Amino acid sequence: MQKINPTYTVVDLSRWARKEHFEAFQTFAQCTFSQTVQLDITTLLKDINVVGWKIYPAIIFLLAKIVNRHAEFRMSVKDNDLIIWDVIHPCYTIFNDKTETFSSLWSHYDGNIHHFLKNYSDDVARYRNSISYLPKEESQENVFFVSANPWVSFTGFNINIANFQNFFAPMFTTGKYYPQGERVLLPFAVQVHHAVCDGFHVARLINELQTMCDDLLRYCEPDS
Repeated sequence: MQKINPTYTVVDLSRWARKEHFEAFQTFAQCTFSQTVQLDITTLLKDINVVGWKIYPAIIFLLAKIVNRHAEFRMSVKDNDLIIWDVIHPCYTIFNDKTETFSSLWSHYDGNIHHFLKNYSDDVARYRNSISYLPKEESQENVFFVSANPWVSFTGFNINIANFQNFFAPMFTTGKYYPQGERVLLPFAVQVHHAVCDGFHVARLINELQTMCDDLLRYCEPDS
């Protein structure tokens, strides 16, 4: 596999406001935490129907836009240093109907939805029939994770990660959307490592995602 070397900044722990929190959640209080909400995608569905986009890559793009705004979602450990990736790309699942298996792909993110949707479309077209877990030749360290479970709605979702001490990439899961009155709701779960992320940060992400879903085309501008 071709190895790509992304750029990053090393965190100076001595000057970091969360130094004690980081150390606590890396030692005696090791834990991840998750939160599930019902996103209102009523307006989002109308907008993507107008422009001819699909909901899954649109949600992935919006998540990429948000996680690249906030350092707490771009953290990792490299060469024993806590780092912040300059850019982080989405790694997402696609389903093979014939084998009932999924593959995990990443697509390049540069802040432009048109570029991302083309990258996503090209990657899915190339690997949609793969039975490999990681079929793409190139690998990336600087990724976050998105998966979809469009066959069922849920009000709670949790991923149990073994040996997670330095696993800081956020994980997002969507479910089957459903009507509720005049609204359409999408189950959306967030899982993060408490060493680098608190409830405040998750709440901000969820609120920003809802705002973007309410005005998709505005927030798809490259510099917004």
